[in-house]
Amino acid sequence: MKQLLADLGDAERHLRRRAERIPGLLAHADALARLQALASVRPRVILVGESNVGKTSIANLLLDQAVLPDSVVTNTRRPLVLHHSATVGVVGVGPQGRIDLLSGQAGIAEIGGVERLEVGLPSDRLLRFDLVDTPGVAAAEELDPLELRTSDLLLWCTIATQAWKASERGLWMSLPPRHRRHAILVVTHRDALQAQDVDKVAGRLAVETEGCFRATVFVGAAAHGDQAAETPDGSGLVELERRIDESLAAIDHRRRRAGYRIANHIVNDSMAALVGGRSASPLRVLAARLLGRRRPAWRSIMRLPPPRERRLRAPRGRALEFADAPARTRRAVTP
Repeated sequence: MKQLLADLGDAERHLRRRAERIPGLLAHADALARLQALASVRPRVILVGESNVGKTSIANLLLDQAVLPDSVVTNTRRPLVLHHSATVGVVGVGPQGRIDLLSGQAGIAEIGGVERLEVGLPSDRLLRFDLVDTPGVAAAEELDPLELRTSDLLLWCTIATQAWKASERGLWMSLPPRHRRHAILVVTHRDALQAQDVDKVAGRLAVETEGCFRATVFVGAAAHGDQAAETPDGSGLVELERRIDESLAAIDHRRRRAGYRIANHIVNDSMAALVGGRSASPLRVLAARLLGRRRPAWRSIMRLPPPRERRLRAPRGRALEFADAPARTRRAVTP
């Protein structure tokens, strides 16, 4: 993703310089800037599921510390976003904007209107992603305030003794397929089952959830901190982190490919503007070589999702095209 952001930044600056003589390129530069903003969004790992299934316990497990209350009588009532910060901070987000809840200046009415909490923690685990703990859901519409993005990884939590009820399946299948593609089913309170029962539940879930999740992980009830450190395999933390890393890598790869594909569309349109202009810049000369014919020679490139990122360079090292072109086209356009 860093390479994509660097390429988008280079292309945007390149087009803005040319826009001084060809104003039509300014819209293309703005489009690349918006694409760069979308690509730079941090991934979120979102814990979802019905009430009292152990979502907060999973959050504490991933943070390796008991940060959040996870007793049976304590329910998460607002979405809680945990992000990395040098110091601890708690901010409430509501209709009146952002409120610093640690300053002591927020009134009761302001606190009561908070719709989402954002907590900053100096945790190394949060360097890779933001962690979101959600209230128990009874309908898919209750996830609307989260504004789910394609960069989000969903962890559906279900309790081992009642794993994957019909109501859970109905809720899950109501979500768009793009959010289910890389999701993980986390089965909590594994220690409430005997070893042979765990195998039975795992076998049933493998059949009933086929095609619904990328992976299924069994996790202990509330193992975190020193307890998890003593028996990491027993808590399920090692397997859960491995699966999260795999899913985040797959999401990042898919977003990177989509980013280059969209960038190619934008660059292709900008090339048409350059060829139609009267500029004699080196970029226009290269554009004529690239196009060769009246139709853009890299129309086939845009239809090809790049298997790896590669920049074709113009003379003097100016980066112009992002995709890994087919060998036939690449030989034709490489200076």
